[in-house]
Amino acid sequence: MKPCIIELKLKDTEELKWKKVLSSYLKRVYGIQQWSQFFDEKLASELDHIRSNSNGELALDTLLEQNCTYYAYLEQLNQRLGNNTSVLKIDFVWYDAEYTLSNEAQKYKQHTLVFEKSATLYNIGVLLNNAAREKIDTDYKTAISYLSKATMCFQFLSENFLNSPSIDIQAESTQFLSNLCRSEAQEMFTMKLINGPTAEKQASLISKLALATHNGYEKCISFQKRPDGGLAPYGEPRWSTIVTCKVSFFRAVAAYYHSIALEQQNKTGEAIAFLKLAVNSVINALPFKAWLMDFIDFEGFKETVESKLQQLNKDNDYIYHDSIPQSVSVESIKPMDAIKAPTWLEQLEPFNHHVMKKANILYKGIVPMEAYEKESIYSDQKDSLLRRETETAQTANFEYKSFIEYTHLDSLVRDLENKYKNGNTVGAFDDIVQQMRESLSQMSINVQKSNFKDISLAMNDIATKRREVTEVLATLPPDQKENGVKLKTSLIEASKSDDKLFSVIKPYVEEVKLLNDPEKLWKNFNTYNTESSSQPSLLDVDDTQTTTILSNIKEIKQGSEALRVLNGERSEILAELKDKISEDDITSLVIANNNKSDDLQDLFAKELEKFSPLSSRLEATVFKQTSLINDIKVKLDEIFSISGLKTRASDEATNEKNRRIFYEKLETASVSFSNFNNDIIKGLQFYDSLLNMSKELVHASALNSTKNENETYNSTSLPPPLPEQPGYNNPANNGFASLDSQMANMSLNTPPIPSRTYNMSQPPPYSSAAPPIPVPGSFNPIPSGSSQQFSTGMTPMVPQRPPRDVPFGMNGLMARREQTAQEEAELQRNPTAFYDKSSVFDENLYSKYSK
Repeated sequence: MKPCIIELKLKDTEELKWKKVLSSYLKRVYGIQQWSQFFDEKLASELDHIRSNSNGELALDTLLEQNCTYYAYLEQLNQRLGNNTSVLKIDFVWYDAEYTLSNEAQKYKQHTLVFEKSATLYNIGVLLNNAAREKIDTDYKTAISYLSKATMCFQFLSENFLNSPSIDIQAESTQFLSNLCRSEAQEMFTMKLINGPTAEKQASLISKLALATHNGYEKCISFQKRPDGGLAPYGEPRWSTIVTCKVSFFRAVAAYYHSIALEQQNKTGEAIAFLKLAVNSVINALPFKAWLMDFIDFEGFKETVESKLQQLNKDNDYIYHDSIPQSVSVESIKPMDAIKAPTWLEQLEPFNHHVMKKANILYKGIVPMEAYEKESIYSDQKDSLLRRETETAQTANFEYKSFIEYTHLDSLVRDLENKYKNGNTVGAFDDIVQQMRESLSQMSINVQKSNFKDISLAMNDIATKRREVTEVLATLPPDQKENGVKLKTSLIEASKSDDKLFSVIKPYVEEVKLLNDPEKLWKNFNTYNTESSSQPSLLDVDDTQTTTILSNIKEIKQGSEALRVLNGERSEILAELKDKISEDDITSLVIANNNKSDDLQDLFAKELEKFSPLSSRLEATVFKQTSLINDIKVKLDEIFSISGLKTRASDEATNEKNRRIFYEKLETASVSFSNFNNDIIKGLQFYDSLLNMSKELVHASALNSTKNENETYNSTSLPPPLPEQPGYNNPANNGFASLDSQMANMSLNTPPIPSRTYNMSQPPPYSSAAPPIPVPGSFNPIPSGSSQQFSTGMTPMVPQRPPRDVPFGMNGLMARREQTAQEEAELQRNPTAFYDKSSVFDENLYSKYSK
């Protein structure tokens, strides 16, 4: 005898293009410009290929693998869409399995992903069932495994996919298929034992298995038989005949082997009763044996049961004389279910794991809002973790930095090592003091070499030059009023600049005087030396403690280096933690557990455990740092106690602080004086130039006045004038440029004008050899492009710039205010910026000597 497995038919479908569906959805959601970054064309084409293969003409094993893979993709998509699968705007078309009940399979169309999943899952169950049929003659164990998996597949389908429009996927149909596959698997297991060489020895086990098989087929009967007497809408008519036959046959098998087990227990009377039940059950199965005759030998089994009954009756009549029960039932036998199959979700897990990476890429643009909300909770937890660890690290870094800065650990260890290793008894900060001495010495030299080291004398000289310019300007005649205003305005601007310059150096007058007096400078500096520097070396006092001190110094150096390494390692660990938290993405996990809100906290806690190793490493660095700092403090206290440095530490710290304040003040004064020394020259040069221009105006005015008188006299008494001489009366070739041109040429980039006060040579005085100064009417600028020079040897004149349009009205007023504010801000930043202009005068404010 061998088992009979009913062949099931697959559902057919129409072609579907996931590539088009996904691209259309992403375009609607993200727009025509951004959708492509969420779309993977290669994976979308691969999904289309998998669906086509899962409904193609391939070997059963390959079909089964392709269908399971395709279902895993559908499961990943369903987790992201949930109940909103209609947003895909796609129609899934499937046909009923083609059995003989109808001439044409019914076509169904739906736009929900659930319909696609249920149809695919149905085909997977059918493929598992049909694969078992192929293995029934070659591999019993694999065939039973396939049927067991098909059982769980159809059971999951019946429990989770309700109200399907297709008859073969309705809950009643899939529950029938689940019972059928379980019964067939149980049948295969029972048949294997019956066909084995030790069947009678395993009679009790076979009876229990056969009864479980009988019960399973009896459940199938309830689906096949309708109350109205009609046939089930799903399946073939012969299925009812096969199932009915198997119900009676396996009841007979259960009764027969149970009777053998009773005989082995010396219960002959009960054994005879169950044999009679077995004979009746076989007789009931015979009318339905047409489809099972090639699998089960009904006649042979009947003869075996009857022969056994005849033998036991004879033995009981002659030997045992046991009473025979009037009626027995197989319900007294305890059934045994031998089918232990993994659930459908367990079967799907390997395929989910296989496609998850690709699915996350393919569906990365499809994320439900619920997933974002739940993931934000996890992000908050990650941020809280990072904040805690960052605060811990920052606190530890602050403690490390404070300890190093407070103790001056590096310099302190270096000085102690130098003191006790080399026998040097100088102060702890001798190197720094020496650097201060060298720096102060250079500052003092710079001040002594300067011509402006006497600040008050420089201020008086500037004031003197102002008075000289003012006195000269006071002698200008009325016809030079406009030029006088121009020169006075420049004088006022220069005065303001000088005031700002002196305000910078005034607070440091005493310090500059101190730098100019080296003897007094070093006397003040040496007042901050401690008396300990002149004391004898501690090594000469107590040599027995030197080894201990040097050993402690060595340990302190090692601890200091370990602290530095720990600080760097802590920064690296924190950076690594930040990177891992930033890169961590559990979107796929949240989507996979979207319907398990109760387990989300456990999931988040489990995911946060990924960062525990880094947190532990951070904690270890903090703990070790605290331990090292305490050890260093103990070693330092021991050194101070032995050497006696503790009693002198306070005085040395006070002297060091005061010395540094003294040095920093002198350093600031030196910088201010250096700026003052460079900028005061600009002011002196400017005042000298301003004075020369004022004097030139006075001389030019006087000469013009004399010339006018001579012209008047000659017009009445002298002969006609001689022809005009070049370079004398010709305005175009006069020996002096206009005042505007002279001011335009005033630049500090030209050679400096020396000052008599500071041992500088005086510029060449005005002499009678100078060419005549033209009258105001001829005091015109030199034409552009002229190469003529002053006859006194002055530099060539630059072409005069054309006058700018003077703004007027409210706009002009606002423009002048803005310009004034900008100039004021520049002067505040650089007091001598006034002298850095190519010309300190604004040509637009004054008229020209053009008459």
